[in-house]
Amino acid sequence: MTVILSVLSTALGTYTFQFFSLLFTFLQCAVCIVFFTPGLPRREFFLPRVLIALLEGMALCYLLSILYTEVETLLVRVLCYLAVTLLNFGALLFCWKDALSDLLLTFCCGMATYQLTGKLYPLIQNLLGINDKETISFFHAGSGGMTNWDWLLFFVFHLGMYLLLSFLFRPKNHLSHGRYVSWGVGGISVFTVLTINVLICVSRVYEQESWVLNIVVKVFCVAFGLAVLFICSGLLSLSEKDQQLEVLHHLWRQDKIQFESIRDNMDVINMKCHDLKHILDKIEGKLTSEEISSLREAIQFYDANIKTGNEVLDVVLCEKAMTCQKNGITFSCLADGTKLTFLTPVQTYTLFGNIIDNAIEAVKQLSSPEDKIISLICRETSQGLEIEESNYFSGELQLAGGLPVTVKEDRSHHGLGTKSIRYIAEQYGGALDIHILDNMFFLKVRFPFNSRTSCRSERAARP
Repeated sequence: MTVILSVLSTALGTYTFQFFSLLFTFLQCAVCIVFFTPGLPRREFFLPRVLIALLEGMALCYLLSILYTEVETLLVRVLCYLAVTLLNFGALLFCWKDALSDLLLTFCCGMATYQLTGKLYPLIQNLLGINDKETISFFHAGSGGMTNWDWLLFFVFHLGMYLLLSFLFRPKNHLSHGRYVSWGVGGISVFTVLTINVLICVSRVYEQESWVLNIVVKVFCVAFGLAVLFICSGLLSLSEKDQQLEVLHHLWRQDKIQFESIRDNMDVINMKCHDLKHILDKIEGKLTSEEISSLREAIQFYDANIKTGNEVLDVVLCEKAMTCQKNGITFSCLADGTKLTFLTPVQTYTLFGNIIDNAIEAVKQLSSPEDKIISLICRETSQGLEIEESNYFSGELQLAGGLPVTVKEDRSHHGLGTKSIRYIAEQYGGALDIHILDNMFFLKVRFPFNSRTSCRSERAARP
């Protein structure tokens, strides 16, 4: 290794120091970015692409070292390090394939990690009274006292920080492609690239002015890197919420189609049941009592007889009552639908549909017929409107963030029912409360009296 470095130094001549300085920066940034790439799909011929990217990096660092050495101005320094930074982004695009916004987020996280770690290490040295320009050691001042243990600690510290920060801030999901998220990623990318490169160059000029200024600059650089990581994490959280809302809105559109279909079918069924009752009355004398009883039970099964004062609620309750009857579940309902006029038809169908569907799914697992009971109450209180549902369940049920944790293997879409219930409640300033007592499940949705609920109710009450 010493021989190779000696040969390179001879070949590079006066450009040796700047070449290795730029190359070391390029490699550090590349390693930081790589720590954030697990989960990103690699391009075909990945290893040859990595080798090509490294060779291109070395070639560009050599050309930049010439410019850096010959023209020693702050602007040239900024441009040189900016070129090295953009080279890393080009290498990321060349070796990994994903949406541009996801790659930009990975790039920003990697660069912020580089900036944070690169300034935190010398900051610790300075606080220990050691000049970071003379040595990498935490224990010995001056280059003469450095040992292999100092080099080992240097690399372990940096790699450990890369690993820790990537573990804490690595994107776990893909970004949504919404306009605001895309603009946010683009803006933070440009800001990060420009700021980091300016900080690198400016800090090297002004860090030597005084010890206090040196500490202030390093603390600012560390804080900036940490802030970028938190901003990127916030963008991902915002994107995840956008994705969930997009799925919820898609499910609501499906619910709207399903509601319209069920409503039409219910109208037809009610008409047919009404006709069958009259026909049965006419032919009653020609049938046995068992046949008449069987026919009346069949008609009653399909005859919608739930009237709450809200057409949408009537449809969903009749539909779920039929489902309960098919599965041997006793469905007890006491609901005043006239108080739900502030909700849109789709919200009403989705809200009550999800509440009862979740209850049916839980009760179906019970073996005892006596426990297969679902109770639903919708009533007005002095504080607002309350929807209460209770049922028995078997097994263990855990809550996370106030919502039940799904036990199904596919977690991407399951569990959205309760999230949809909470989202609808929160749109009107309400809340969803869930609690468990022994083997009983209790759900309560509260809508307080406010401008959003009362205005719609007043409009609906007008002739």
